[in-house]
Amino acid sequence: METPLLSVIIPVYNARETLPLALDSVLSQGLDDMEIILVDDGSRDDSLDVCRDYAGRYPFIRYTSQKNGGPAAARNTGLQMASGRYISFVDSDDTVLPGAFSGLLSSAGSADLVIAHFNLLMGSQVLDRGYVKENTEMNQRRFLHALSRRPGSYYYSALWNKLYSREIITRHGLAFDPRMSWGEDFQFNMRFYRHVRKVSFFREPVYNYRRTVSGQTWRTMFEFNRSFAIKAALYKSLKELYHSAGLYSRYRPHITLYIFNVTISQ
Repeated sequence: METPLLSVIIPVYNARETLPLALDSVLSQGLDDMEIILVDDGSRDDSLDVCRDYAGRYPFIRYTSQKNGGPAAARNTGLQMASGRYISFVDSDDTVLPGAFSGLLSSAGSADLVIAHFNLLMGSQVLDRGYVKENTEMNQRRFLHALSRRPGSYYYSALWNKLYSREIITRHGLAFDPRMSWGEDFQFNMRFYRHVRKVSFFREPVYNYRRTVSGQTWRTMFEFNRSFAIKAALYKSLKELYHSAGLYSRYRPHITLYIFNVTISQ
């Protein structure tokens, strides 16, 4: 395959039951110029067999397996394998909405990043989530102004409602911190945002996110020493973002409020 337009990275861990739904939602996008990268992160169920099965049926699906290292390590492996102009992340227990990738790609233009609405699934409820309510573009300064109001929201901190320029990732050596048991997506985004010149916004939902918190996540969030270290790292990444843009003094109250909010909510 020649260099694809889009690389879709899916970390896989004990996802035998949900991975086929996630993969089928990606395959149903009808996008020819795409590669799908599956990274089995030491699953103890039959997830690797699912990866092999799909890769055997679709030549643009590649997979690898590695010792369990967490989602950050799995995504880093996916980034190393990816060759597309753009990167998209999908979790193995979620689904992509019809037309999602075509909508994101059509919004990209000359932007380094596309951010879209998403659906938050809570029981039988489907809630459209997103703060920018129109299809528009912002330069970095305007984007950081919008971000300052809600930096910890899924809209800005999650991976799966976005389209990333791989050129920025490779040029600046961006990667996920595998030492972080949560918050690695926020930290990655804050580092990526330091390098964007233009951000495009897509008003339509592109992703179905079912909010669940595993027992392991709950335990790590409330282990004081580890939790404190992660919160400090997240605050540092947000602070460095605004320092790099020369905007820290202007948005210092919002940045301080973020660390207060993340401390009481997590």
